[in-house]
Amino acid sequence: MTTPKSSRPPFVRKPPEQRAYILAALIHPEDLLPFHRLRSRFFPGHRNFLSAHVTLLHYIRPEIREDFLAAVRRTVRQHAPIGADHLPLRVDPPFSMGKGVAYGVEAAPLIALREPLRFQFERHLKEQDLRPWKRPHITVQNKVGKEEATRLARHLQYKFEPCTLRLEGLAVHRYDYGPWTLVEEVRFQTNHS
Repeated sequence: MTTPKSSRPPFVRKPPEQRAYILAALIHPEDLLPFHRLRSRFFPGHRNFLSAHVTLLHYIRPEIREDFLAAVRRTVRQHAPIGADHLPLRVDPPFSMGKGVAYGVEAAPLIALREPLRFQFERHLKEQDLRPWKRPHITVQNKVGKEEATRLARHLQYKFEPCTLRLEGLAVHRYDYGPWTLVEEVRFQTNHS
């Protein structure tokens, strides 16, 4: 007796206009360099398509793209710091995520940007983005064994030096089956009022 073949259709990539979008913090590139180096060193190479980043929303449906971009622009404008072009974000010590390691990032300024968008678009979001967000982070290792992650977390905790990141706004990317394509950067404008 032969085993029936899977009835699942073959994987077909969606065209770019049908791919999901991702919302990330727009952080000064220089500030992310040390985390990018760690990611390049400790993230499994065949899975490392991205630079170091802080994701705010993981899956924005393509059909709401224009409404979402308009809402991002409004939100960034409403939360622009007075007299500055960035907000400082404290970086917290690294921690094990079970199968990887990440550095915590100060949550309050990011939550202030994320929550209005989460509430406005909640009927379009997936479960991962509907949950309250407590621990923004920069992942420097993922998809490894628990023991390896625990070992790296301890090592990085020992070497940790407090630092800050310059949050300059928000960035919307398109998911391209591994890599992301930047769609729009929405920067804080210096607010003199």
